[in-house]
Amino acid sequence: MQLSPLGHLAGPKPSAWMTATLRAAHQLFDQPLILRDTVSLRILGAEREAALHADEERQRHPLAVAMRATLVVRARLAEDSWQAAHSQGVNQYVILGAGLDTYAYRADCLPTAQLYEVDLPAMQQWKRDCLRAADIAEPASLHYVATDFEHSSLSDDLQQAGLDDDAPTCFSWLGVTMYLRPDAVMNTLQDIAAYPQGTSIVFDYCVHADQLTEPERMGLQVVTTALAAQGEHLLSAFAPQQLEHMLRHYGFSQVEHFGAQELTERYLADRIDGLRLSGIFRMVRATV
Repeated sequence: MQLSPLGHLAGPKPSAWMTATLRAAHQLFDQPLILRDTVSLRILGAEREAALHADEERQRHPLAVAMRATLVVRARLAEDSWQAAHSQGVNQYVILGAGLDTYAYRADCLPTAQLYEVDLPAMQQWKRDCLRAADIAEPASLHYVATDFEHSSLSDDLQQAGLDDDAPTCFSWLGVTMYLRPDAVMNTLQDIAAYPQGTSIVFDYCVHADQLTEPERMGLQVVTTALAAQGEHLLSAFAPQQLEHMLRHYGFSQVEHFGAQELTERYLADRIDGLRLSGIFRMVRATV
């Protein structure tokens, strides 16, 4: 089975199409919904939306189901964390590596907050083309911030876009760290740790192979091979204990880990539709 649900599609990154398509497929093929995303089908465009409707057999494949579960659960945790932070007075939400993320364009987006989508310039232009084609409005509270995690200063780019770096900020960083070199990941986390008390980040990462079970290592190899065939490569993986040590060293006072068991108990309990998580990718919520 190809990792990309609809094959190789036009656009800067196949993984961005994959993520958007799987989130849209969740709206069609899974009940009850973990993530209610009313824009996810529209942003694909009419042709790809129609193809997805006709793609049920492939979307029922165990690999597609597992990947869909991973993507919607991680998005739900990030959005729940942002909602909780906002209720505590945080008014800035930064979506790192936004891709085709739809939060800013949905009805449940908090209108009083300032939102920042961070990505490579080509990715942002591509996304905005998709939005225009789908007649999806860009909210006035949204700021597009062009950056390169490998070569740019995230804090400088955000400040230039108007973010108040004296105020606490909520960050989400989903589906990105594994495509970056470890030093780029750590530099970004260190940058975020310098923000004021109350700042938080939710991110996912690939677990180092020696921390995985044999079935999980086999699954990781399948994912790695499929991504490489699309021209994308997994460049970093971390051991949870070492990652926590570095986060605390940088200045995060609270570090919460979310593995398959914790996320299943939180979001997938009592489901009968086959949505399950593996331990290949895990999540962290770290707070300054």
